[in-house]
Amino acid sequence: MGLTQRVDRPGRSTGSGLRLTRDAIAGSRPRYIRRGRPWQPDILLLDHDGRKVIVKDYAPRQWPYRLGVGLFSVWREALIYRTLVGIPGVPRFVGRIDRYALATEYIPGKGAGEAKPGDVDDAFFARLAHTVEAIHARGVVLCDLRNMNNVLISERGDPFVIDFAAGFRRGAPWNLPLNAIFRLFAQDDRLGVIKLKRRLAPHLVTSDESRRYRKGVFMQAQAIAVRNWGRRWLKRLVGMRA
Repeated sequence: MGLTQRVDRPGRSTGSGLRLTRDAIAGSRPRYIRRGRPWQPDILLLDHDGRKVIVKDYAPRQWPYRLGVGLFSVWREALIYRTLVGIPGVPRFVGRIDRYALATEYIPGKGAGEAKPGDVDDAFFARLAHTVEAIHARGVVLCDLRNMNNVLISERGDPFVIDFAAGFRRGAPWNLPLNAIFRLFAQDDRLGVIKLKRRLAPHLVTSDESRRYRKGVFMQAQAIAVRNWGRRWLKRLVGMRA
């Protein structure tokens, strides 16, 4: 396709000026980190101009998902990355390649879901909590931090949040319903940090954190039920189209 990445200007976004095109991707012999399901993007690792970048790409999906999911997801996630520029623990945004793909810096490491107790130091969780609070302060919630593989443990042992596909931004002051939902998901993000701490360093979990984790958030069970129903419906729809 030969489409050039949008160059982000200082102060407005977080791009590096790195020119990354579909032709460059094809010529770089990318390695697939994950081949997406029919509604998911492919995740690729590639070398470009001497640096490694991660590309999230919806272009190979069938048109209903490419247009119905990919367009909106790439636009929204790019907007979130630009909002979060400069926060420690958030990968640097390289830029949008086109309507269906975006690129971020590659952070060597492993998903927190693969980690075992003792793999991180005690300060890891304070750093992760600081990153999450900084993200909230910019008006963004993650919504899926309970998925441990959305937290990356770098080779240096630092936490990174690596997926904002489910995230959204706080509404305008007059948008009371959206802002109420924002506050609920902010609580859920914090519970995601506690969940990871319970798994990797249970000795650090305080009595207050245990109480909050057991209590959960308002309408949590109902929200999970709706999410699971949506996933079953989507899988059924995909099966019908296959």
